[in-house]
Amino acid sequence: FGARGFPGARSVCERTVPRYGAMSALPRCALLLALLRASRGAPRTPENAERNVNFETRHIPHKYYGEWPGHTYHPSPKDWRALSIYQLLTDRFADGDPTNNEAVASGYDVRDMTYRHGGDFAGLTQKLSYIKGLGCQAIWISPVFQNGDNMYHQYAMHDFTLLDRRLGTLEELRTLTTRAHELGMYVIIDVVMNHMDNEFIFEGHPDSVAPFRWHEDDGKREYKLIPRRPESEMFDTPAGKQPYMDFWYNNTWDPDAQYHGRVYGQWGESVWDEGHGTYSGSDFHHNGDLIDYTNPWEITMGKIYGSMDDLRLESRRVQDKYIAMTKALISSADIDGFRVDTPMQVPLEFFKAWAPAVREHARTLGKDRFGIFGEFFVEAERFATMTGRGKTPDMY
Repeated sequence: FGARGFPGARSVCERTVPRYGAMSALPRCALLLALLRASRGAPRTPENAERNVNFETRHIPHKYYGEWPGHTYHPSPKDWRALSIYQLLTDRFADGDPTNNEAVASGYDVRDMTYRHGGDFAGLTQKLSYIKGLGCQAIWISPVFQNGDNMYHQYAMHDFTLLDRRLGTLEELRTLTTRAHELGMYVIIDVVMNHMDNEFIFEGHPDSVAPFRWHEDDGKREYKLIPRRPESEMFDTPAGKQPYMDFWYNNTWDPDAQYHGRVYGQWGESVWDEGHGTYSGSDFHHNGDLIDYTNPWEITMGKIYGSMDDLRLESRRVQDKYIAMTKALISSADIDGFRVDTPMQVPLEFFKAWAPAVREHARTLGKDRFGIFGEFFVEAERFATMTGRGKTPDMY
């Protein structure tokens, strides 16, 4: 694994001099960081409008919304199970616009399998007839929102409304979905809600594993979050200076707070929080790294790979933000379905709020069977907690 948990996820400054000649590493790093920072705004502004699926100009994330004036939305298929679906990583598929290959940060090099290769919405649109000719009726593409550095896989989001500069504009995404629909195809986007990028360290562990902590068990309080960036590189938000525009950390300890809802272990067993004390005002978990995948709390609250900031999805405040943002994506780009990443690390209480809200919103657009599916690499008993088909009533 690379610097942020995936192969090739290298620092923005790594290998700069050999690849870019005489330009010194330090000025180039400063330039790239400035470009990256400028790419992360979520409230709609004239500067980000061409890539923003959100049309709300106020900085109120739970009120974000999408629109496509004058557009007639594509209806859902009668049965998703009858379709052949073509999965692809957009960056690895077809480069239709070489001018956007290094629009944010370094990392483009088709000679290196760990670097970005330039695929984008424009290139994929040009290849839809080819995919249709293979007998496929739908495409499932990798996440679309802004990632940092060399995140070719797109699973380390900085934002959930702003399209990655290296993939294309909102208009290009709309062209992709429109062309797919003209061919009788459907577009599924991979969505991530469990985590974002790697903007925080756990206090006391800048370069080491942070063992999982729960409330104040064994006399060790959950960690404070320390931003990796200096304040000068952070955003001005309603919650002060923050490394993410729309999700905010808060190091205020709440001694009476609990984690809401039940979570499940690998055998489908349910557990409830009986302790007290956490950073309930934070949009992120402060518990440490995910190491023990058999611990029901750790798999839900821990930082996956030790490199992706874990969202506090059991919080209604965070749920409302994410629900608004995914609705915006459907409305602004006529998306037909979502594939959910890492659902086993997400508390079920989140899905009980998010999935019905998303499907109800899609129905208002004429999508009566909006597709939602996810990955399950678990025992059957754990799987049952997500599908509602348990062996006993207390399993779901």
